[in-house]
Amino acid sequence: MMENWKVKNKELNQKNLVEQIYLQRGINNYIELFNLGVSDLHDPFKMHDMQKVVDRLKKAIDLEEKILVYGDYDVDGITATYIMYKTLQDLGALVYYQIPSRFDNGYGLSEEKALEIINDDFEVVITVDNGIKSHLEADLFLKNQVDLIITDHHEREVNLPKAFAIVHTELSDYPFKPLAGVGVAFKLSQALIGEKALELVDIASLGTIADMMPLIDENRAIVNLGLSRLAKTKNIGLKKLIQFLNLTLPSISDVQFKIAPRLNACGRMESAHLAVELLLSESEREANQILKKIEDLNNTRKKITSYLHELSNSKIDKTSHANIVSSKEMHEGIIGIVASKIANQTNKVTVVLKETKTTFKGSIRSYQNFDLIEALKKLSPYLIKFGGHQNAAGLEMKKENYEAFKKGFLDLVPKNFTKKDMHAEGYIDIYNLDIQEIINLDQYDLKDSLFIFENCEIKNRYLLSDSHSKIVLSNNVEAIAFNNKKLFFDTALASKITFLGRLDVNFYRNFPKKIILIDDYFIIESK
Repeated sequence: MMENWKVKNKELNQKNLVEQIYLQRGINNYIELFNLGVSDLHDPFKMHDMQKVVDRLKKAIDLEEKILVYGDYDVDGITATYIMYKTLQDLGALVYYQIPSRFDNGYGLSEEKALEIINDDFEVVITVDNGIKSHLEADLFLKNQVDLIITDHHEREVNLPKAFAIVHTELSDYPFKPLAGVGVAFKLSQALIGEKALELVDIASLGTIADMMPLIDENRAIVNLGLSRLAKTKNIGLKKLIQFLNLTLPSISDVQFKIAPRLNACGRMESAHLAVELLLSESEREANQILKKIEDLNNTRKKITSYLHELSNSKIDKTSHANIVSSKEMHEGIIGIVASKIANQTNKVTVVLKETKTTFKGSIRSYQNFDLIEALKKLSPYLIKFGGHQNAAGLEMKKENYEAFKKGFLDLVPKNFTKKDMHAEGYIDIYNLDIQEIINLDQYDLKDSLFIFENCEIKNRYLLSDSHSKIVLSNNVEAIAFNNKKLFFDTALASKITFLGRLDVNFYRNFPKKIILIDDYFIIESK
């Protein structure tokens, strides 16, 4: 067994996995968690400036003023844009929406965009999932008599933008703070149209799940209500997407790994407007046409990701305690995915940069909770701009500052992280495990639970697409390590192996097959 594998419950009974895992996590009645619903949604008017915003928007509707919803290109921003736009449209507002281009504009408002909005004679601007740091743009709007309403959930600074109003959970005594950007937009929708906003909760659940918000309290209520509605959604575009993916009862993992990547592909590869257009589809024909474009984009995204991952691997300095790789071939829409893959694969803080004629622009992913934002603040003299969170950030610098940045960054990253412990729920006898137990894990949001599978006998092994290792075990069980061909070569002479991994079921032609998704492994016996 690997020394960093830790077992939570050595006596785990695999005949009742869900209840035992939740008990281990201190939740005595997990059913209550999954029964949170409408009564557990908090009063939206407890949010800072909410009444002020509702009054201003009703006035704008009455006066037929031009309103712009300004969103973001990830799933949280896309779904927040849709909810805000649809709510105002149904109220009869003269409303439009915009999502900045990842390639031409970058995240959030910019001075150029603000001036464009002013010149287009908008009288009210509502940001969703952005805006809390838009000081310059707020000043421009104020100077030009445009009322800026900021709705956001990102970390705020001490000094706030001079906006007409700001709706943000951290600015009030609102009883639940960690809402997604779409969660804040959903609360504004509730404040505007009351119970009718529940018709949009399926869309709100997508952004909440995709943005990896803690699924407790109101977030859990939104997700419970949303998943229930997803199965019978009345949104034509979303319905066609769910049908295309052959999902009968969409789960959290279905949103994370099937629905969200396709919506994200729009902003990564082309324009997030395509995803909003899918949600706004008024006919199945229109939805199918948009869906075909989205699927093509997602397939292209997969191919480019695979190529850039291999390219980055070839550029890694294995002697360094952190990864800093760059290339002119990097794709701005995919660079964050590549950084995440490299960080997870090497267990190191990772910077991946796209080189242009004058700049380096890219993404950073953390390891062991190393605070990226604090590090970037110290390196700000070398940067044009930066932003993000403790564990994931973006940055841009002039090329002449690259070497100074690299030296400074490597000095800030600890040279020796303690190897991260991997916590397994317990031991599983995969051959005698009831498939329903695996299905229950997915249904009750435990699909990412790790288990140890001891002394598995290797029957065969394959290398898939020159990237993934598949190990065939007894009784029609398979173990797969994605983006890991090393396992294939490591097991050339192996006869028995112990896995640390997650459980999944593959329904091929309606025949269920138990799958181990490998996170780590230890060869027990060789031929």
